[in-house]
Amino acid sequence: MRKGALRADLRAIRKGAFVCDAVGGKDGGRKACATPAHAQPLDVPVLRAEGIVRRYGAVEVLSGASLALSAGEAAFLEGRNGAGKSTLLRCLAGWDAPDKGCVELLGRRFDGADRAQRALVAFVPDVPAFYDDLTAGEHVRFVQRANRLDPADDVAEGLMARFGLGGKRDLLPSSYSRGMRQKLALVLAFARRPRLLLLDEPYGPLDPEASCVLSALLEEARAAGTAIVASCHRDAPGFRPDVVLRLEDGRLSRGRP
Repeated sequence: MRKGALRADLRAIRKGAFVCDAVGGKDGGRKACATPAHAQPLDVPVLRAEGIVRRYGAVEVLSGASLALSAGEAAFLEGRNGAGKSTLLRCLAGWDAPDKGCVELLGRRFDGADRAQRALVAFVPDVPAFYDDLTAGEHVRFVQRANRLDPADDVAEGLMARFGLGGKRDLLPSSYSRGMRQKLALVLAFARRPRLLLLDEPYGPLDPEASCVLSALLEEARAAGTAIVASCHRDAPGFRPDVVLRLEDGRLSRGRP
């Protein structure tokens, strides 16, 4: 990955996981989400997005996309190439600020200020970014420290073994194949045990064996109560989502698989 793109993604990570205010309007002000930051209703979706709009110049990629997912609910995001799937995922993850709309996690709005809230979300983009000078094993330790995970927890090591990376932990990700880099990114995401997991074309670079491992991990995460949104162009071996979200003309429709 180009260094400029890497720095941009790392800045986005540090900025925060979710954007909840719509920036703009005639006065340039900020329109807050309907749910106050302190409110935590007992029965709320893990993820709620309302009226997400994203423009690039004169082109409106997202035109009021809305969705809600409960704990333990998995959704596959479908749409033609260029429909805006990656843009939507980046808006949900806070890596790209929507021009309008609101994103909430567990009933609370997000402005990137609360580290504890950010720790609840894991996002694997279509091209994962890694530090140039850290080995795969050092990335694992970095994520453990950054998310205040117990270094004695062997979840990450178990994930490395399941993806066949156990003997390659001392290598730099830059020496990995594309599929291996995808596996490492998935290890780092699942090791955090997030409440919300966002994946952009996660099966694309994986071989059949690794695809089956990913499907098993998704099933385990769903059973543990994680809400999942994954953009997919093909069927996932051994995993059936609860919901299919179809993105067309900038809007989402919800259906069954």
